Amino acid sequence: MKFSAVISATIGFLAFTQATPPAGKYTMDKCVKCASIECMVANMSLQDKITQKIVLDFRKWRLGSCDVAAEKDFTVMNTEVADILAKYKFGDVILFAENVPSVNQTTILLNEFQKANAKTNKIPLMFSIDQEGGIVTRLGTGTMWPGNMAMGATRNSDYSYKVGAGIAKELKALGIQVNYGPDSDVNINPQNPVIGVRSFGSNTQLVSEFAVKYSQGIRSQGIISTAKHFPGHGDTSTDSHFGLPLVNKTLEEIKKVELVPFQALIDSGIDMIMTAHIQYPALDSTTLVNKYGNETAIVPATLSRKILTDLLRKEMGFDGIIATDAMNMDALVALFDLTESLSNTFKAGADFAVMPLIPRCVEDYKLLDSMIERIKKDVETGAYPLEELNDSVARILRAKKKYGILNTRTDDIDAKVSNAIAVVNNAENKALEKKVSEDSMTVIKNDPKYGIPFVVKPTDKIVAIMPNTGNEQQTASVAQAIKDYGVDVGVSTYNYTNTVYDPAVHDAWVDSATHIIIGSLVTKNTPAIDGGDIFVEDKTPIQWAYTFPQNVVKRAAEKKIPLVVLSLRNPYDAANFETAPAVIVTYGFKGYANGIYRQPNIPAAVGVALGKAKPTGKLPVDIYSIFNDTQILYPYGHGLSI
Repeated sequence: MKFSAVISATIGFLAFTQATPPAGKYTMDKCVKCASIECMVANMSLQDKITQKIVLDFRKWRLGSCDVAAEKDFTVMNTEVADILAKYKFGDVILFAENVPSVNQTTILLNEFQKANAKTNKIPLMFSIDQEGGIVTRLGTGTMWPGNMAMGATRNSDYSYKVGAGIAKELKALGIQVNYGPDSDVNINPQNPVIGVRSFGSNTQLVSEFAVKYSQGIRSQGIISTAKHFPGHGDTSTDSHFGLPLVNKTLEEIKKVELVPFQALIDSGIDMIMTAHIQYPALDSTTLVNKYGNETAIVPATLSRKILTDLLRKEMGFDGIIATDAMNMDALVALFDLTESLSNTFKAGADFAVMPLIPRCVEDYKLLDSMIERIKKDVETGAYPLEELNDSVARILRAKKKYGILNTRTDDIDAKVSNAIAVVNNAENKALEKKVSEDSMTVIKNDPKYGIPFVVKPTDKIVAIMPNTGNEQQTASVAQAIKDYGVDVGVSTYNYTNTVYDPAVHDAWVDSATHIIIGSLVTKNTPAIDGGDIFVEDKTPIQWAYTFPQNVVKRAAEKKIPLVVLSLRNPYDAANFETAPAVIVTYGFKGYANGIYRQPNIPAAVGVALGKAKPTGKLPVDIYSIFNDTQILYPYGHGLSI
């Protein structure tokens, strides 16, 4: 350390100690008012320190019973939950869509959370949420945004900053202080079932630039930004919600790809990083015995001290909060005991354990009690040193101090609600959402005669054939978008979910059209595994997602009807439509319901198809041939202008 730095540090320490109430001589209330980290930690019991590190959800609740029949979305505070909050003094509560359906209700609920916590705990709660934008959004009435890969397609990282700031403004108005974003994974595996369009793309520099800008936008509004999923979830073919992925790459390969965005975010000052439940043997090949005692498994990153402490903290220089991904995911639960996982992640270096159990009624908290006792034992035996626990709690409290959470008020609810109504889903955000979405649309092929833009007249009819999967009304989104763009034309919509194409029935759908919009929603490009042209003739129901749009394309070509395919989610399925006259990659599949576009991507694609919006998007990934997974059909950077 330079001599001048030593002097500065010494002066700073003296100033700090002079302004800091001596530990043990002041109540916690005074410690919090003075924002003294040292004082707060010294006044916390061992249990309070442990529960400050636990992030629980109250997604659903069974009031007065543990019977599943009593389970309801948790949207209004009740005495049972209020008592639990007062008893345990948690550090953070994670929110889900079930908790935040409307602005008024959300603002009031979060205020009630803080009031219940404040009965016994002078340290206010954090609230965290996965409001990435795009396909991962929680706010029921917030701005939805086109998502990260759509932003990557624009090549305009200023959009990433502005979208991050727009998201943060809405969260702050509601009383939410932590956004679990940006997704900082480099999506280089087309078979990735869980990241896909949540990533900015497959290029490390693109992902780094956009993730940093997104994070800076979030933080510009006084909200904590979280980079995820360390050390990287972009080269997996297993969803960690349902299994334990393995990334079997060399250390050099990992450093050149997966770690690059995280290092850039650390260098930019990000405050929180979320771990991944993924095995990285090149980073840590240590094995753990599974909960059945009959096999061993390579330690996943979330439970690895070599990865969280040695790599992330010491080698990469991260001094902020390490939060786990949800610990109730099958990647951990299927192999390891819940209590053991909690113990191991704390010993590995995690600050926040997110959802180490899923309590849905009062009785479920007996498990949490036993978990807390286990961590107490770890501390008392030195397996989890008290010094490390104190340092971890201090990191959480520093973040609460830095972002003003220690100054949280609960006596101004009317003003909070009025402000939230004015901010959430505001006109400025909606205009930005529309602009980014339209600029992201990527046309990867187009026949000017039978492709786009459609030239229509009032007597024509556009037939929209969409896969309304996941209860998403994509058909309604197309129809509403045509109306909103002011195009005077007939419209018919059809849903082909779980439908095998039957010429006797479905040829008539095609034949009734003068123009066709057909949506494709395939999350994994699995036909490549089977080989051959399986799409048109295969009538097994499991292949409906491939076969139905292929048959529509074929029939439209026979009848010389202009058609455009919309690739609605991961862009890789666009490779299935080499014979289509036009293909637009949209990067988002959500539809239209209750007067709201649940994602702006489909409307933007309709605008391009109608010639009302100009596509400028460039692919942020390579799209490989379905018949040869080494052949790039549409390369990174490809995109047509029309």
